[in-house]
Amino acid sequence: MAKKYMRNLSIIIPHYNTPELLYKLIDSIPQSPDVQIIVVDDNSNHHLQILTELQKKYCDLVQFYTNNTRRKGAGTCRNIGLQHADGKWILFADADDFFMPEMYEKVCTYFETDYDEVFFIPTSIYLDTGKIANRHLKLKKCINHFLENPTKENLLRLKITTCSPCSRLIKHDLIRQHNIQFKEILYSNDIMFTAQSGYYSKKIAADKNIIYCMTRNHGSLTTHTDWNTFLIRLYEEINVCDFLLEHYSKRELKKMQYACSIRLAEAVRHHYGFKKYLFIIKLYIQHGVPMLSREQLNLNSLINYIKSLYSNGTDSNYYVKNK
Repeated sequence: MAKKYMRNLSIIIPHYNTPELLYKLIDSIPQSPDVQIIVVDDNSNHHLQILTELQKKYCDLVQFYTNNTRRKGAGTCRNIGLQHADGKWILFADADDFFMPEMYEKVCTYFETDYDEVFFIPTSIYLDTGKIANRHLKLKKCINHFLENPTKENLLRLKITTCSPCSRLIKHDLIRQHNIQFKEILYSNDIMFTAQSGYYSKKIAADKNIIYCMTRNHGSLTTHTDWNTFLIRLYEEINVCDFLLEHYSKRELKKMQYACSIRLAEAVRHHYGFKKYLFIIKLYIQHGVPMLSREQLNLNSLINYIKSLYSNGTDSNYYVKNK
């Protein structure tokens, strides 16, 4: 029997050490009994003081929880949020991002539909300058390709290879029925969640309305370049590939332009050394991980990829700002 939900929308926000930005995010969410706002704090510095101030500022508008497990990270916080969510639909947001004006009016048109997921085009900015950033470009490109040419390949690219759980409306029943959870690791904790929700979703919609703004901050964990951090991301990326290869053929992955070349490019950019490059390639081969997409095999694309090895760009299948 389907669960009876108390309201239409739950918004789940993991938080760590960015209270001023969290204020901006919460202020961008409409105050409505139809919207449940859940903030899960990951034991921020002085987190009890922060939560007290937040509770004083927002009273009953926001439900506050603390991650009291021994597993830190946004994945753990999001799972805690899901335990308390009572909305028919779920939106995820990072505490240093924010929603665009009239977000609710744009998402509520889907509340009574039978879609499993609805993808919205996001935008992104640099926090220090307010100028447009590049975090949103991959999802925007996938959505536009699907809307312009809704082939099976473009559908799979949208569902499977866009890693951020933000800027997509997900039916709560889909998450519950398939017990989809975030990995409770510090980095790349959301890529398995989005791969699984994409696989299990049978009916999706894509919408050109912009409801969400991602931000870029040089202090985020994506700037961490040590080898152990890299390995966490690498192994989780391989776990996702193993999951996809259980459900799709290599041919289908090639058609959806799925490839993990960005991780090798990252290793080269951080100068890990030739032995470690070989280690990554060997691991990819052992697991059947595609290293170059069909698009990258095009001469011009290949040249651009080689240039990317020495650039500071971070646009990839798995670019996320993990907490």
